[in-house]
Amino acid sequence: MVKIPIGAIAKNVILFAKANATPIATGAVILGMVSAVVLAVKATKESVEDIEEVKEEYEVDELTPKEVVRVVWRRFIPVILILGLTIACLLVNTNRMVKRYAALSTAYALSESYVKDYMDATKETVGAKKEQDIRDHAIEKQVSRKPLDKDAAQRGIIERGHGDTLFYDTLTTRYFHDSIEHVKEVERDLAGVYEAEDKLYADDYSRALLGITTHFEQMGWRKTGKIDGTHKFKLNYTSGLIENSMTPYAAIYRDNNPLVEL
Repeated sequence: MVKIPIGAIAKNVILFAKANATPIATGAVILGMVSAVVLAVKATKESVEDIEEVKEEYEVDELTPKEVVRVVWRRFIPVILILGLTIACLLVNTNRMVKRYAALSTAYALSESYVKDYMDATKETVGAKKEQDIRDHAIEKQVSRKPLDKDAAQRGIIERGHGDTLFYDTLTTRYFHDSIEHVKEVERDLAGVYEAEDKLYADDYSRALLGITTHFEQMGWRKTGKIDGTHKFKLNYTSGLIENSMTPYAAIYRDNNPLVEL
């Protein structure tokens, strides 16, 4: 007789459920809502029939609200139970998402603080010129991971219609053709928004500069008021060659104000 490891199976099921609690709860909410609607429609139809039978039995034209409730309430018990379980799953899922979001926000804030301190310490240790060389090299490595096909150099490049200078945006990791004059004009417009609203959304930035939206949702740049560069919106530029095609490019980045949650 084969012995089934019930304990091990139960343990694995529990571990799987904990690891996938959020999608499981989301699925349960969706299933619960659909089931509640289906059962509610069915219960309503059956309740109408019950009411008609009672009216015929007592030979009356109408029932009072209390009488209607007394006749049909049992039909809606499954709907109420499923809705109760669905709401419980929704509350549990919401609570988990709130905790997860708070943890991610805290982790991001710590990372942001560390990166800024690291940049400031690098400048103080090696000097601004060396720090710029390090940054340029980091951008070169980022660009090298987004090579352009020599035989199809236009593939994946956004055409802005103002010029043919090749730019690389480090935020969206996208190439685009534009003129330096138009890029500077966009920069001035974004700086005006930043100055007026004390913040600038990443989506507004990418729409103005590249004509696309980002996946950063509520992320952007916030004005701190400190005279350290964060009180102004400014783009920085560095240039280089794309290794596989030797195509010159100008990379756009920001170093005086990191991306934060708005």
